This record gives sequence, C-alpha cells and structure tokens, in this order.
Amino acid sequence: MAQFPSGTSAWIENIYQELAPTHGRMGGALRTAFAATIATFLLLALRAPLMPPAVYLIFLVSYDAAYLTFQNSVFQLTFQCVGAGAALLLVQVTGNDPMARVLGIALFTFFSAFFLRASTRPSAAMNIGIFSIITLSLFEQHLPAEHLVHLAMWPIGGGALAVGCKIVIEYVFTNRDPQRALQKEMDARLDALEQLFRQYAEDAPEEDIERKVLAVRRYAFAGQGKMHALLEEINMHPAADTSACIIPPSLIPAIARLLDLGAAFGTHNSSNGSDSNQARFQRLATAFAAVRTGRIDDVESLLKRTPEIATGLLGRIEQSLYNIGATSHAEQVLLHEGLLKPLPNRQSDSWLRRDVWTNPAYLVYAIKLSLCATICYVIYNALAWPGISTAVLTVLVAGLTTTGATNQKMLFRIVGAAVGGLIFGIGCIVFVFPYADTAIPILLTVACISFLGAWIARSAHYGYVGLQIVFAFYLTAFEGFSAPTQMAPARDRFIGILLALIVMWMIFHQLHPERTVDKMRHGLARLLTIEADLMSALRVARLDRIPALRQEADELLGSLRALAEVVPYEIDDAIRRDRNISEQIQNAASTAASVFLTAVTWPHTLSGSAKMADDTHTVLEQGLRDLSRLLEGATIHSVSEEFSTELPQMEHHDPCPEPIQNTVRFFRELQNQCRGISEGCVMGGLQV
Repeated sequence: MAQFPSGTSAWIENIYQELAPTHGRMGGALRTAFAATIATFLLLALRAPLMPPAVYLIFLVSYDAAYLTFQNSVFQLTFQCVGAGAALLLVQVTGNDPMARVLGIALFTFFSAFFLRASTRPSAAMNIGIFSIITLSLFEQHLPAEHLVHLAMWPIGGGALAVGCKIVIEYVFTNRDPQRALQKEMDARLDALEQLFRQYAEDAPEEDIERKVLAVRRYAFAGQGKMHALLEEINMHPAADTSACIIPPSLIPAIARLLDLGAAFGTHNSSNGSDSNQARFQRLATAFAAVRTGRIDDVESLLKRTPEIATGLLGRIEQSLYNIGATSHAEQVLLHEGLLKPLPNRQSDSWLRRDVWTNPAYLVYAIKLSLCATICYVIYNALAWPGISTAVLTVLVAGLTTTGATNQKMLFRIVGAAVGGLIFGIGCIVFVFPYADTAIPILLTVACISFLGAWIARSAHYGYVGLQIVFAFYLTAFEGFSAPTQMAPARDRFIGILLALIVMWMIFHQLHPERTVDKMRHGLARLLTIEADLMSALRVARLDRIPALRQEADELLGSLRALAEVVPYEIDDAIRRDRNISEQIQNAASTAASVFLTAVTWPHTLSGSAKMADDTHTVLEQGLRDLSRLLEGATIHSVSEEFSTELPQMEHHDPCPEPIQNTVRFFRELQNQCRGISEGCVMGGLQV
C-alpha cells in the first residue's frame, strides 16, 4: 500500500506534494472558479434563495469534459428531484405533523444509507437522502406552504443553472484528449520508477536518489484515482478506442502496486548496496523503459533469469513486472482475449449489488446512520437551534463504513468548515463585505476562494477538504441577497459538525465499532471467493461468467486500497498493528491477483496439459474457498491439508508448463500470507 507519513514533518511533506501543481490542475481550477463566479452573479441577480447547494453542485459534477459534466449533472439533478418530491409527498400526506417529520428523517436516512452501500450507483441514494432532509427542514419554518414548496425547488433549479455555466465554460475552453492525458499520467509514473532505479544503478549521490524517491512517493500516495477517472472518461466517450494505447489501461492497478513497492523500497534503502544489486537495478530500469515504450513482450526476457525474484521488496517489484510481461505474449492474448483484455471502468448494468438482500452489513450500517441522524434532528429541534441543522447532513455524508473512514471524513469536514467558514467566511464579513458598495467585491472573493477550493479538490487524498472549504464559505457568504452581516452561520455550522461528531462517536465507536482492518480482512475473504468462482468458470469453460466476476474483483481490489488509506486515522493505540495487518492484506490481494493472471494463461491447447490444468483448477478452487473461510473466522488449523499433497504432485508433472508452476507458487505464497493475517488478527485481539 502507499507509504503514509508517520511524523509531523512527513505529513507536511505529503500535504505539500499533494497540493503541488500537476498537469491540468491550474486550468481545471480556473474553469471551476470562473463557472462558480458566473453562477453566483446570475443567482444573485435572480435573488435566488438557498444558493449554497446550487453553486456547490458545480464542484460535485465537474469533469474536464463537457459531455461528462452534462451526463453527471442530469443524473444528480434527477435524483435531487426524487428526494425533494418524496419529502413533499410525506408532508402532504401527514399534514406536516412534527412527529411525521422525525419519522421521515429516520426513514429517508435509512433508505439512503442502505442503498449507499447496496447500490452500484451510490450518488443516487446520497442525493435522495440529502434533498429529502433539506426539504423536510424547510417545513420547520412558519411560512405559507406554497412558499415552502417554491423554496424546496430553488436549490434544484439553481443547481441546473450553475452546472449549465460549468458545461458552457468546458465547451468553450476545453479541448482535451482523455486518452492522451491517461497515457501521460501512466508514462509519468513509469518514468519516475525508471529514473529511481537508474539512479540506484548508476550509484548516484544520496541527495539525487532522495529526490527521485520523493517523486515516486508522491505518485504512490496519489493512488489510482486520477488514472481511473481518465479511463472512465475514455470509456464514456462515444468514439473511445484504447487499442491504440502504447501503455495498456489494464496496467493501471499494476502500476499503482509498483509505485507502492517502489516507494517502500526507496524509503528504506538510501544506498544501492552490492554490485549484484546494481545489476538488478539496471534490469529494472530497462524493464520500466520497455513498458513505457510499449515493448511489454520484452519484460519477461529481461527479468526471467533473475534468481532473486520474489524475495524482499526488490524481488516483489521484479515479480510484479515479470507478471506484466508473462501475460502479454501475442499468442496468449489471442487464446485468452476475453480474459486478459482491460475491463471498462463503468458501473454494472444492475443498479443493485449481487448480495443486496443477503449481506447483513448493509442493514446494520443503515440502522446506525439512521439512528445518528435522528438523534441529531431531535437535539437541534429540542434546543430550538435551527442553525446547527447541518449536523443531520454531516451524519449522512460523513458516516462511512469503518471507524477509520469516518474519522478521516469528520476530520476533513471540521478542517474545511474551520477554514472556509470561520477563517474565510468571517474574515470576509469583517474585513471585506462592510466596505462593498457593489457586487464586485463579493464576486472577486467568491472567485478566489472557489479557485482555492477547486485546487485542493483535485488532490487525491485531501480533495474533500477543498469541497468543504467552498461549501462552508458559501453558507456564510450567501446569507441573503447582499453581503452578509452576521457571523452566526459560520459558528452554527461548525457547532453542528461537532454535534454530529459526538453522536457518531457514540454510535460508530462505542456502540458498534467496525475497525478498518477487520473490513479489509472480510473484503480479502470475499476476493478469494470470487477467485474460486473464477477457477470454477475456467475449469468448466464458462467464459461468459468471467467478465462480471472480474469486474467485482476489480472493485474489491480498489476498495481494499481505499480502506488501507484510512487505516492511519484510527484513533487508538493499535494503529501500528493495524498498519502491519493492512500491509499484509494488500500483499495477499496482490498475490491473489497474480494467481488469476497466471491461471488464465495456462496452455490448455498443448498436448497433455488440459487434464493437468483441470485438476489443478479444482485444487485451487477448493484451496481458495478454504482460505476465504479461514479469513472469515475459521481456526488456523482448519485449512484443507490437501495443499501440501496435491499441489506438489501437480507441480512435478513432466513436463509441467511454466504458467502452472507459477500459479502453484503464487498460491503457496497466498496460503502463507493468509495464515499470517489470521494469526496476526488473533494475536492482535481483533475479532476473527
């Protein structure tokens, strides 16, 4: 996994790296700030109420391509209408009864939370929940019903106007080829790895090596997010064609893993060591150059004779590169085109996950989130303090699946609210707006802070802070139809977030905690079950089942990486232990991917190999299911003993094709890793 900072200076360094200028960042932030400023001017001219969510929608639907922004905005606005309409229907049916509103908050947050986890399109559930809550909160005001209905529709209409500004600006100022941009991103990452190992091979000064390590660490810390966003943009383009890519998009996960390993190696190795290591570094640099230039078939020959392969961090880097070359041969792609070609990064055709009605975790999560939101709603109504109503929305947007993820989201939300509301918002109320005779000072302030928020929002890890900065500022600045004169909105929003934090701490941390590494372990167990299903499909030649299984496996790999990134936000004394277990789970997930990548290239068409492949598929399928049960909670000694008897027999068939030998070796490594994870969880006191 990515190397996370362990001290104050390291955190500052990583924040600096995250906020450093990158390709397209300046232009994208300027376009977003320009759109927000124009939308603010138009909404002020129209005297539109509830402006903050309307302008904020620009940041939620923005892509660097106009057609994607249009598609996303239509999708979001549609479900905002559904949420507002459902709340209005509830008020109409119940006659705006106060108890019905309480039950409505509980019902809508439960529904939104459940499908936030169980749906393949979580933004739909989020929009329904947010806009039903906003609409219900309006009916706490003693205003005519017709006026309240108009107020409920203004955020949606204003949002449509705001994103319309963004779409027009993207069409006017953007002329970008997402495929070319993706190739640049992948090339830059591979070049950083190549330059690092070339420095090691040339015995460069330590200061030069450290600069290359910092570059690799920055890319590793950024993860796959930007590359996947570009791939999604390519796949949604009407004329998308990735066949001409020099670097195949299917290598995105492998490149991310290589960056993780390269960052870890560079962090713990400041010198190149022996002459033999220098030779290995030179081979690695040459292999990275081969991948960069599209000569992937040459990678295997460059690393094939390395005797130290798969030992230590350096060996893992060599093995990961070797896997890329081993699955790229033209004859293998021809035989297994449906298995090796890159999967499109798109949502499943089904709106619901396969385990929507069988996974109890979805129900438990929905109950916890609904309970938190209802408690916050009752508290702020009992105190007659509507200014802190943001507590309910905070629960919905920050209540994630694990304690670490929730802590991270709450921390980012508090920081964003403090900077955007307390510092920028109150600062402008005190020092700027009292001297504003026209709308120009307001618009200039909106432009500057929108640019800052858009710049931070393009960060892979701290992007949520940027979104919260602009939203907190908008809530403070757009008090009415003129410059705001009160500091209460910023104060109340901050207190509302603190209230949500306290309630969620009680429910998510004390009543029913779910540690991040525990969820990662269950995710790895699910991944192994999917791998077993893949082995079964390969054995019976049911290749039609494989794309769906591969897509689910890819999603799990991405979620495991995302969970690993929030492990450092667990606020207790077990962070070091959790990091170790998280790293083991990431290694096991990478090994599981290697098992599949090598298994799909077995030479079924060679004489005498078909029976061997079928038998080994059977053993691997059973072994993967046993390992999954082990991770889900079985005892250490319950793993099938057939691993130690049948697999060696497969390995010593004469002749045994090399792909089968590699798969067997990877499975043995996976076996040891899963045992280590289970033992580590038991020794660490985690529930297994």
